Amino acid sequence: MLVRDLDEAGRLYRRVLGMFPAHRGELPQYGLTNLVMPAGCDTFIELLQPTTSDSPAARFLDRRGEAPYLLIFETREYDRLVPHLKSLGVRITGETQHSQYRSAFVHPASANGAFLEIVEVTGAGAPSSEGWSPAGPRQPGVGQPLTRQLRQVAILVRDLDQATRWWGEMFGLHATRRFQISFTDLEIAVMPLAGRDTFIELAQPTSPDTASARFLKRYGEGIYLIIFEIGDSLAMDAHLKEQGIRYTTSRETARYQNLGFNSIWLHPSGMKGAFIQLSQVLDPDNP
Repeated sequence: MLVRDLDEAGRLYRRVLGMFPAHRGELPQYGLTNLVMPAGCDTFIELLQPTTSDSPAARFLDRRGEAPYLLIFETREYDRLVPHLKSLGVRITGETQHSQYRSAFVHPASANGAFLEIVEVTGAGAPSSEGWSPAGPRQPGVGQPLTRQLRQVAILVRDLDQATRWWGEMFGLHATRRFQISFTDLEIAVMPLAGRDTFIELAQPTSPDTASARFLKRYGEGIYLIIFEIGDSLAMDAHLKEQGIRYTTSRETARYQNLGFNSIWLHPSGMKGAFIQLSQVLDPDNP
């Protein structure tokens, strides 16, 4: 998430979502400083603040404002995946090599407006042993977030058929569900990553007079919604009211149908430009 004030944003995420920083560092090669916070189950949120006025991130911030900026995946097949992406004509903007991991960046023009980083942990530091290497050498005990994990990221697209084919070609992802959501006028395709516990959602507006359609018209394709799983939506309701955060719930949403979970949506104006959904799963078969 790209923000103007890293300290202020860090305090906000701690207050609203109970996320504590595990690592803070300087990224001079990108003109950035960062703050990484565990979101549960080896998933993380990274806040980024530009430190120079001429970096790509600073230009993005000037043009777009605070917003989701980068989506990071882990792979164990870097040597196979990156050449495959290049063979498809995917624009790789750079590759990096660190002592414990290496990564490649995919330009948003090649991924329906989403800026991607593909990371492979190459030494000690996989989540099962030493935490998550890109978040620092080792994450100490940093408190328990109010989220169970980052579950899903929604990317708005103009052509859902084209987008699902393309993400399938790039990453071997296949939609396990495709359906329309009446209360948001969206058609979505849900694509599990390896392990089937985190997901990419590709979403196309089906009506011109919706928030998503207006977003698409104003900003173009790209990251739209970040979805976290939570344990108790009623308790979260009470917490958010106490914190004075602008939000709505599925219990009060017209045309909301029983989708197997209760959801809360945090308005981007209160979360540094990030549109966030918090969902309590009610039906274990639904995810």
